[in-house]
Amino acid sequence: MGISGALLSLPISGPQDVIRKINSSLADLYNFNPAKYGMLASLPMANIDAALAEIDFAIHQLRADGFILPTNYQGIYLGSESLVPVLSELNRQNAVVLIHPTQPAGDNLPTFDRDLSVYEYPLETTRSVMDLVYKNRLAQFPNIKWIISHAGGAIPYLAYRLSIAAEWNGITQTPAEINSSLKSLYFDLALSTSPAVFSSLQQLVTSDHILFGTDFPLRFEQYVSGSMDEVNCFKGFTPIDKSFIFSETAQSLFARFNICIGK
Repeated sequence: MGISGALLSLPISGPQDVIRKINSSLADLYNFNPAKYGMLASLPMANIDAALAEIDFAIHQLRADGFILPTNYQGIYLGSESLVPVLSELNRQNAVVLIHPTQPAGDNLPTFDRDLSVYEYPLETTRSVMDLVYKNRLAQFPNIKWIISHAGGAIPYLAYRLSIAAEWNGITQTPAEINSSLKSLYFDLALSTSPAVFSSLQQLVTSDHILFGTDFPLRFEQYVSGSMDEVNCFKGFTPIDKSFIFSETAQSLFARFNICIGK
């Protein structure tokens, strides 16, 4: 399919020893061919000291390219005050962080006998990211570059409604401040390659904040290939847009990809 570089990751949390084994295994895998592969490290977020130690280990020992965080940890969302020390350290390290959905918090999910990934995951992504935005964590920790999976869930479509929440006394930020936070995010296109999604994203961010994503191997090769075709066939993307989506945005976020192509 012409993919020349990929980042390996597993969007989970767990005990420190389990997460250390996962991250070390990912490092072993990418070291078979570091010209093509890198990794995003997971963190044991239930233990703040362990998470801080794993950030240091992942950066300095495993040479991780960034981190991957599930949308919540045992019901604790990423904007929680309890996770501020972790966000502070990620900010200090100028980290790139991919947010990937997991099962929403609670034990009474209205799943309607469907796989959670159909609609619970996109809404969970929206919930988690807006928790960060409304609690002002993006402004508080401006050095973190956030990539949001699956085109941000419902965020691009709901951006206007999300920006005017002060009308219901739910937030203190102005629409301009909310929109500024949303425009600072990066969005991948895993499972999200349709004209409706593309058009909504283009109303929110420029193409240098959009990058291709696959969800492989959970999404099979033929569907990933189809997603590439859908990007290429969308008339609203210029050749420059496609260059950002398929390569340049990732190169701006991850130094590894510049090394891979000799830049």
